[in-house]
Amino acid sequence: MVDKSKSSLPIFVKLCSDKASFEARTTTKLRLNMDEVKRKLEKSTGHEIVVYTPHIIIVRSRTAETTLSNDGRMLIKRVPNEAEATLVAREILQAILK
Repeated sequence: MVDKSKSSLPIFVKLCSDKASFEARTTTKLRLNMDEVKRKLEKSTGHEIVVYTPHIIIVRSRTAETTLSNDGRMLIKRVPNEAEATLVAREILQAILK
């Protein structure tokens, strides 16, 4: 279970070396229960689960595709810039940490 106070954690976003995606992570380490994350994303609007495993979930939201790891790291593809990647990351965190 994740503490509800973590839903407003600061996020660090950077362009990946391949320049095809952005990496987003919270400044505080997370350990996510992927079954719980899956249930919360299924209940939220605007998020479609494309792939689910016990270690990663691939989610489509807006025009973005996000790979979410159980350590809280996100790889966000199909966004034009860092600002959009940050917005997508915040929306996903809001959905899974509430």
